[in-house]
Amino acid sequence: MKRLLLLLVVIFISCKDSNKTVEKKEKAVDDVHEVVRIERNEFKTFFIADKIDHYYLKISDNSLLNILKGDTIVKDQKKLSMILSGYYPDSISRPNFESDLIKYTFVKTELNKKKKREVEKIFTQKDSMQMTFSGCIPMYRDIFIFKKNDSITGIAKICFGCGVAYFYGTKVDTEGFGMKSELKKLEKIIR
Repeated sequence: MKRLLLLLVVIFISCKDSNKTVEKKEKAVDDVHEVVRIERNEFKTFFIADKIDHYYLKISDNSLLNILKGDTIVKDQKKLSMILSGYYPDSISRPNFESDLIKYTFVKTELNKKKKREVEKIFTQKDSMQMTFSGCIPMYRDIFIFKKNDSITGIAKICFGCGVAYFYGTKVDTEGFGMKSELKKLEKIIR
């Protein structure tokens, strides 16, 4: 019985400090990744592109939830719901995807050369998995469309709220994407 009580106390204490440990580990891992990338520069970018367009939908959480629940009447509401929280488009060759984004009032910004380079550094293969997991339903308000010779080569849908990303058109391993520090960098670049 004393062993069980001692075990519960140890578990309780270790759980209490686990968040601090994970944040410290993430910072250390991010610093190591940056050094390794600089020294070896051998990580592959997710997409080959000469142009990156960023689409952003400024919408409140309540309005977004109403759309997802079907409480708001929007033309083609199912498609908008799939853009914001689902797996639409299902491929990079989906016709009219950019037109759909504009139709639903996403604001388009073409990234300049400096921002493009910074974004490409973030969208690169990592040599370890991210250490945090999402606890929310992703709401993809930010969508990046990568183009080469005006043809879409890749799409990245990002939810900064819960750190979830979904990628189309890449054969590179994207499992390591989504560390807090790189999402903060990415958000800083585009806002």
